[in-house]
Amino acid sequence: MAKFWGRSHPLFSLSMSLETVALIGILTLLTICLGTDLFWVLVIRPALRQVSDQTFLEMAPRVYGQAVKMAPLVCLTILIFALILNTVATTRSEPYLLRIGLISLFVYLVCILISIIQANPSVLSAAKDSSSTLTIQDLQTQFNRIFWLRLPSMLVCYWSFLHYAMNPKV
Repeated sequence: MAKFWGRSHPLFSLSMSLETVALIGILTLLTICLGTDLFWVLVIRPALRQVSDQTFLEMAPRVYGQAVKMAPLVCLTILIFALILNTVATTRSEPYLLRIGLISLFVYLVCILISIIQANPSVLSAAKDSSSTLTIQDLQTQFNRIFWLRLPSMLVCYWSFLHYAMNPKV
């Protein structure tokens, strides 16, 4: 432990276990993902209902392109943290929560992959074809099909890892 005015103080300890680092990392990134989904549902979706389809079609490929760049990085990092947590020695009670979190994370990642695959042809073809009949409602319907499976899987994942983190050390 680090010395603080000549005394050891746990607050200033510089050593954290791999488990602790992975828990902090996964909970932080899952919070960002949940916040992004919540922002989409509460802010972006209502805003998109108020713009013309043409405006949406001009914007959609840029948003989609940025999402495709960032999503794999975030998802891969979350997956790495989840795998670390499921392979290192556990220090808290109820380690089965880590497996529940990992399984629900896989469901979430499959939902993300399906969303990307579904949207890709529609968004890219609409961006290239100015006479496209694609509407905001069409894309929103595609999004909603998978969103209502994606959201519960993300919540189960988040709560599993959070509940594990809050358990007492054994």
